[in-house]
Amino acid sequence: MRFSKPTLMGGIIGFVMGVVFLVISLLQFDQSETNARDVTLVSLLFGIPFSVLIGLGLGWVWGKLFGVNSL
Repeated sequence: MRFSKPTLMGGIIGFVMGVVFLVISLLQFDQSETNARDVTLVSLLFGIPFSVLIGLGLGWVWGKLFGVNSL
């Protein structure tokens, strides 16, 4: 499977944003309702993969609209 440069950049940005959201959620979770382990697991299993998929999709759209060598 080959990805264009905009698609890969979108995936990388999605991964970075997933990690940023993980850090933010670790700083803000309600300690009376959950714990840091559960917050981290949900972020790693759902948050980061969905962020990467969204980034890949947006990068693919960018490549289709502006060309694969637009970045």
